[in-house]
Amino acid sequence: MNQSLFILLKKISRSACRKVKLFIIIALSGIANLSFAGEPTVLIFIVDGLQRDAAEAAAANGAENIKFLIGNGVTVREAYCTSPAPRMFLPDGSLPWGTSSSPNVAMHTGTHVFESRMMDDIFLSARRAKIKSVFAGGAENYVEFTTPDFCYAGSLTDSAVVQYGMNHFTKDNTRLIRLHLQQIRDSWTGPEEKLNPGSGYQHAILRADALLGKLILMFKNAGVWNDTYIVLAGDHGMGITKESEHPPSVPSSWSTFMNFYGPGIKKGKSIPYAETPDIAIMVNHFLRLEPLKGHTDPKVKIEPKGTTGTFLCNIFEGNPDEITHPKYIKRYLESKNWEPSDDYSEYRLAMLSYIRESLVPASH
Repeated sequence: MNQSLFILLKKISRSACRKVKLFIIIALSGIANLSFAGEPTVLIFIVDGLQRDAAEAAAANGAENIKFLIGNGVTVREAYCTSPAPRMFLPDGSLPWGTSSSPNVAMHTGTHVFESRMMDDIFLSARRAKIKSVFAGGAENYVEFTTPDFCYAGSLTDSAVVQYGMNHFTKDNTRLIRLHLQQIRDSWTGPEEKLNPGSGYQHAILRADALLGKLILMFKNAGVWNDTYIVLAGDHGMGITKESEHPPSVPSSWSTFMNFYGPGIKKGKSIPYAETPDIAIMVNHFLRLEPLKGHTDPKVKIEPKGTTGTFLCNIFEGNPDEITHPKYIKRYLESKNWEPSDDYSEYRLAMLSYIRESLVPASH
């Protein structure tokens, strides 16, 4: 079944009954056998702090799997993360998401602000559809992510992180695999060496690329490759010093890499713009799930409480390259002349303002 048909079904899913959707499938596809070619598998492969220029440099110098995904998928030319601040303090001083950084919550929930732990996410959405999931991340920060069926976080090597994903795919048929490689940060010595093929940083990307290759081979050997989607991305950018840090006051901390690959996705193309919350929206769609719900805590009063990420229909074959994207994060950075505060609260207030504006009907 082609991707445009899934997009149409998504639009009518809230109001159409199962029988109506079945009729539309028959009428539009002309396919007597309504079974899918295969159930989709989604891999979210996050390399901590990976930026587009570094990924493309690696692809040109031996990172064959990254090169393949760039050449056979869609890369975002201008991708921004939600606030890269290390802590998400709410006005009352609380940290509902502990020490996890906001882009990691955003790519799970499809939202730009995170007012409570009671939020819907891709793992809960998958579970409602009886799809098993696994999360593994190489830092203690990720212990906050407890909604996947299988969760691992701590001082894990990249190899161990990937092995957890492989083990649960093989033994438990997990179809949502979210892996976060952390060791690349150990090789950061500053932006001067970021693109040097002989640098420790570029060699770290090559090691991550080799692990990505193991996963791709696993999917092929299991016979699910043709139904597999991959999101290859960084969670945030990097700073401009030799320290492995990403302060919000530095514009490069907000700039990240983002690539989408899979059935129905354009090959070797790029789209102009995307933000980290868009990843959750797309992953949920790849898995053919009902829309994410956003904030589910009745105490949260923000509106809309639902998702604020954008559905990137422009990554799919047959669709234009340009879409109307609210560009909340770029608008915020521009409003601060690309010199935002390191304080997460400034970002939060800006996002809440933009989200409220989006609810006001345009005047005629």
